[in-house]
Amino acid sequence: MKESSEKLPFNFKTKKTLEVKFSGLDLSLDAGLLLIKQAEDNLKVGQGISNCLEDNREQHKVKHSLFQLVSQRIYQIAAGYEDTNDSNYLRHDPIFKIICDKVPEMGAELLASQPTMSRLENGITKQEIKRIRRFFVDKFLQNHLSNPEQIVLDIDGFDAYTHGHQQLSLFHGYYGHQIYFPVLVNEAKSGYPLILHLRPGNSHAGKGVLGLLRWLFWRLRKAWPDVKIILRGDGGFSLPEIINLCEQKNVKYVFGFSSNAVLKRKINYLLDLARLQYFRTKEKARLFDDVYYAAKSWKKPRRLIMKAEWLEKGANPRFLVTNLEADAQEIYDNFYVQRGATSEHRIKELKLGINADRLSCHKFIVNQFRLFLCQAAYILMLELRASAEGTRLGKAQVSRLRETIIKIAAKVTVSVRRTLVELAAHCPFREEILCIIQRLSSGKQLIFS
Repeated sequence: MKESSEKLPFNFKTKKTLEVKFSGLDLSLDAGLLLIKQAEDNLKVGQGISNCLEDNREQHKVKHSLFQLVSQRIYQIAAGYEDTNDSNYLRHDPIFKIICDKVPEMGAELLASQPTMSRLENGITKQEIKRIRRFFVDKFLQNHLSNPEQIVLDIDGFDAYTHGHQQLSLFHGYYGHQIYFPVLVNEAKSGYPLILHLRPGNSHAGKGVLGLLRWLFWRLRKAWPDVKIILRGDGGFSLPEIINLCEQKNVKYVFGFSSNAVLKRKINYLLDLARLQYFRTKEKARLFDDVYYAAKSWKKPRRLIMKAEWLEKGANPRFLVTNLEADAQEIYDNFYVQRGATSEHRIKELKLGINADRLSCHKFIVNQFRLFLCQAAYILMLELRASAEGTRLGKAQVSRLRETIIKIAAKVTVSVRRTLVELAAHCPFREEILCIIQRLSSGKQLIFS
């Protein structure tokens, strides 16, 4: 990039005259992406996605391999550049060149531009979408060193606002806006996103997941025949067909359940006790019980956990339907509410940290592919966080990781023998970066350990 002679007109007072201008040096603001590249070298998520794609280009005209295009796009998303338009600027960046296997010389070996990226995304097919979905689940299964005794799956949907004319972008009454309504199934312990499925905007919370869950249960049991599977979700997923599937496949479940006139009568006595306790102690009162209840659409009664809570504002009853056999309060307090951290928090990270709700392509299938790229970027960030365990960043959110160890400045110098990347002398997270790279360089896939 050429040096600019134009000075930035700062006018606050300093002890010496201040001159600020854009340098002609080969600098980057995203040197921490080298850590993401190391995580990709361990997990090979981008490589796996590119292997799922068919390259129908005329090979003698190809400048960028599918792997380079996919990985460049994933790295951009991880660094906070979710738009393909950003490729036009980042194709010159020396750090992006290094992690995309190019020589980072100024003006040489440029990376892919926006039109190239758009052609990649718009060329996606249904068969490729199916292969990528299988890849993410297979990656999860293949990288466990031993068969787990139990796996807890969280399922939840989230809104992705749309502002254009995207296919199947529809009005949702609850959110009061045109949206897409993706659904996420992730493993609770690691946070690994097994399924990230795009749905039309007017979908019910449980719509379109029955087939995905049937396939996922089959795939998990094929790899781990004796594993205990527990599915956890809110009331939107307590549909008869999903509950029936869980029972048919010997899967344990805990779902929130909506109140109705019958349940209100059943919990009345418990609410009365909670109300009396609240007025006696002037503190929040919580009581639990369970009953067997059969909705009209059910063929048999099922266990229903009731929580009667009385607050200053009044009654706050809650219901769960489950086939677990533990104590009612233990299931509610020590298991069900944990989905706030293991599911809802993951969705928050996907939306705020990865910008997974930026689905601005016209074609529905292309936006599904974009979700997969976001899924891949999130997995690499999970690996980064796992490698930071025990440090100040061991529990950091994705956005925090980006702000502290991705967005760091570096000077890049290329000589005959080497490429030198020089980081800032006063980097406040120097020790964390050293720890992370040492662990990533070990070759272990830390997210699964």
